[in-house]
Amino acid sequence: MTSSPTPPEPARVRRRRARLLQLLGLTVALVGLVGFWLDRDVARSELTEEQRELLGVEEGASVLSFVLAGRDHTYYEGYSTPVLGADGNPLLDANGQVAAWNYTGPRGVDGNRTDTILYVSVVDDLVTMIAIPRDLYLEGPETRINAVYAKGGAEGLRRTVEELLGLPVDYYAVISLDVFEHVVDALGGVEVNVPYRMLYTDHAAGLRIDLQPGAQLLDGGDAAGFVRFRETLRGDIDRLDRVKTLAYAVLDRLRELNLRAVTLLPDLVDAVFADVETNASPALVREFAPRLARLQLRSATLPTEEREGSAAAFYDRQAVEAFLAATFGGVARAWVDAPEATVEVVDRSGREGTGAAYVAQLVAMGVPEERLVLSEGSFDPAPSRLVVTAPHWSDADYYADLLGLGKQQTDRLRAVRGREVGIQLVLGDDAGTPHPDPAAWTPTSDLALAPVAVPLAPAP
Repeated sequence: MTSSPTPPEPARVRRRRARLLQLLGLTVALVGLVGFWLDRDVARSELTEEQRELLGVEEGASVLSFVLAGRDHTYYEGYSTPVLGADGNPLLDANGQVAAWNYTGPRGVDGNRTDTILYVSVVDDLVTMIAIPRDLYLEGPETRINAVYAKGGAEGLRRTVEELLGLPVDYYAVISLDVFEHVVDALGGVEVNVPYRMLYTDHAAGLRIDLQPGAQLLDGGDAAGFVRFRETLRGDIDRLDRVKTLAYAVLDRLRELNLRAVTLLPDLVDAVFADVETNASPALVREFAPRLARLQLRSATLPTEEREGSAAAFYDRQAVEAFLAATFGGVARAWVDAPEATVEVVDRSGREGTGAAYVAQLVAMGVPEERLVLSEGSFDPAPSRLVVTAPHWSDADYYADLLGLGKQQTDRLRAVRGREVGIQLVLGDDAGTPHPDPAAWTPTSDLALAPVAVPLAPAP
């Protein structure tokens, strides 16, 4: 007796079973990722009272912060030749510069300069994104911020942004520009309103951007071109605005997908973590996935100022503080100017370069360089301290609050190189270890100029 053949399953049953298997596989994958990475996540910083007031958040509020940077593509010298016109001469642009190059060397996404830098803060369900111009000049290390990654790596960039904003930064994520393409493709494209005609060819980079103005669905390649286009009057500033526009579009797309996005998580995780250098873990996906539909995004660009004769952008610390207070809806801290007294930094730490590094950091924190003088002394195992003459007793409070040091009075201090000294900063055995970039010091004790933890001097 032969059995009758099993009737085929209805298509609806097969689709349901396929979805269940897909969700089961996704669950197993996520549990494995979370179990592997959860104990590798970094400890998040606690905000000081002043920082909570600046951000306008209550004690105990959920706060997450990170710096996101896009890495330039790498091109090597000696592999580029000008593109020639029909007359055999190089093609020139309107400024008389070579308009295009043929690049025949190796290409890579491991560039050592960061092309786009964003500070991102997540307070409960509100995401604030602050774009930092790549040409911002840092007085302490005497370099532009887009060169910090090359010198100090991702961790050095994280610490630099901490020092710049006076706020903790928990995570860093340095991405290749290809991540825009991969994420957008994983989402099936995003809707963006292209503000103007974008037409640009870079033969050296193998880049072709050709976008018409108007609302349209961009695939990954077009989205990458949208954020990389720089041929506008404001150059980098306009580019940062387009990065913010694309971020809004990606968030809208995630909201649109809603529960369906769960099936895209493996592709999104692969797209992001394949192109990123980060101290974060995929466990963050678990934390944010339930909140995607509730997240609200706001964005701004850090204010800078121009200086005659320089192509770099500069910043004023008080202006940055006021900007942050206005952006987050908080209250800026009170600032007072450094007193006019001359401060002698006496290096008795026993570690070469510590005194010079303290001078550089004080200058970076707003103390005029002409009010500081450096001298060396024999090793002192005693704690670092301020030594002050009576006429400058109240002036020393500025440095006592800035550095968290005690002060002691003395009848007089010797003149140094013909200058009358009113305050001595004596660096003892507890002084921090210097770093080539003053914004990236690694403390060896309680005394280290860690910018996030340093309070501003109180107003009189």
